[in-house]
Amino acid sequence: MSIFKKIIIFVVIIFLVFSFVFLLKDRKPEDLSVASDSRIITLLKKNEDNNNYINNHADYIIKERSILTQQAIIDGQNGQNFKEVYQGLEMEDNRYLKVDLINPAGDRGMITVLDMKTGEVLKAYGTILVTSGG
Repeated sequence: MSIFKKIIIFVVIIFLVFSFVFLLKDRKPEDLSVASDSRIITLLKKNEDNNNYINNHADYIIKERSILTQQAIIDGQNGQNFKEVYQGLEMEDNRYLKVDLINPAGDRGMITVLDMKTGEVLKAYGTILVTSGG
């Protein structure tokens, strides 16, 4: 093999290595605000509690979705209600998506935290709205 061919091969290999490193380094985190409902539902169905809720309440809606920032996690851990939802989460922006499902009657729901980095359901809590008759 001539020296010219060796140089060409070396340059191509160096180019490929730098391209690969550049692509990994320049990769931006996913914008959770544009996550589709179908992607969210697919992730929710991986969890048994969420899957049961979705199957039992086929007319559910996604009431709210919230991107958890470090400050939102801290506020949730120190808040009045549902502190458990925020416990054990890493202090990382744009990683977690909190999703609230509710049935149309508004009396049964689910509060779920999705780790969008790993595609896992981290937390899933059923909720029941209790009203007083009167």
